[in-house]
Amino acid sequence: MKRFMLLALLVAAMAFMAACGETPAGGGGGTAEAPVVIQVATSGSHQEMQLRYDTGVLFMEENEDVVIEWIDIGGDRVQVTMTLIAGGEAPDILYINEQVIAFATLGSLLPLNDLIDNDPNFDHTTFYQGLMDANTWQGNIYAFPQEVSPLVMYFNIDMFEANGVPLPHDNWTRDEFYAAALALTNPEEMIFGYQHYSGWADQHLGWFLRAGVTDSFRNNFTEIAFDGPDTLDALRFIHRMTAVDRVSPDPAEAQAMGLGFGPMFRNQMVAMTSAGLWMLPQYIAEPLDFNWDVVRMPMDRNQYTKAGVLNWAIYNNSSNVDEAWRFLTYLIGPVGMRIVAESHMALPANTDEEANRIIRESGFPPNIQAFIDSAPLVNLNTTMSPHRLELMNELNAQMDLLMLDQQTPEETQEAIVQRLNAILAHAVN
Repeated sequence: MKRFMLLALLVAAMAFMAACGETPAGGGGGTAEAPVVIQVATSGSHQEMQLRYDTGVLFMEENEDVVIEWIDIGGDRVQVTMTLIAGGEAPDILYINEQVIAFATLGSLLPLNDLIDNDPNFDHTTFYQGLMDANTWQGNIYAFPQEVSPLVMYFNIDMFEANGVPLPHDNWTRDEFYAAALALTNPEEMIFGYQHYSGWADQHLGWFLRAGVTDSFRNNFTEIAFDGPDTLDALRFIHRMTAVDRVSPDPAEAQAMGLGFGPMFRNQMVAMTSAGLWMLPQYIAEPLDFNWDVVRMPMDRNQYTKAGVLNWAIYNNSSNVDEAWRFLTYLIGPVGMRIVAESHMALPANTDEEANRIIRESGFPPNIQAFIDSAPLVNLNTTMSPHRLELMNELNAQMDLLMLDQQTPEETQEAIVQRLNAILAHAVN
């Protein structure tokens, strides 16, 4: 982990001033109280982490009694965070994606309800409900989101027009999506209408959601709810895409091509792909050499979508709760949300009008509004089990067998229900 130099520089400066017989500004000749140091986890690309540092600098300019020490937890965020918690060395503020409930049930996160109730300047009702549902356990709120990146459909305008296929629109249907994908597919030349990713549970679960599977669990999260006809419909649809009509490469084809997330779309090997705003900085830095845009995911029984989310939580054993809450609410307040919006990497996770205006006025891509309109449709119900990681690993394994045509949709549904229920039963016992 990197412990950034800001704290060291501040301490050195204070030591120098003391040696010279000076006191910090505002000290009035007396002994100034040392600022409170709060540690905050960070992760991601250089650009992502720079957003955090910039926000921290602005906060410290306004709050001279607090110093932010950033703790880089690297790419393996869940494992590193668990290790820090187990060793009693977790930072005051934790960087968590969609695993809030898992950490909350371990007793690692501080319930925030009292802090919310005692802070008259903080309005928690502006955050998207689908995101807050996934951060709430047994009536307690354990984290707040700063960023949300809903999955939408990226599409290659040039490929559509060259093949005489009508362009997608925000109110299109699953049938319209499939007709377009089929018309744009030429598997002999390894050109596909769509890229359905293996090993990424949210890609599968998005189709489950839109088929009508809006609740993943029953009986207080002790039983999986994938045994109904809506789940089977989604499984048949994914099987048809990858194993029957081959409008999407199957896992073996994707591995053989050696191209993962993003390159197949950039190289015009697929006409459509589903992703979040995190692709935009890449496309700004290295523009695509074809015309493209985005639309909302296609309507089936609903138009729900999955998303990537950045949540901030307070470590339950933090000794600096008040200062941590002050900085957390700054991260998710107007300044923090404005910085997120200006980055083009994610949406602000609430209805902050100024931040969303920045997103809209960027005009990149032309239908950037599709991301904003998708945010209230985000459903993260599968994240609400403490055993999410185990469940999603098993789901991915069974979905790979389906897409490779090694088991039928019916066999896949039976295996998913049995194996995921076994994980939940073992956890209960």
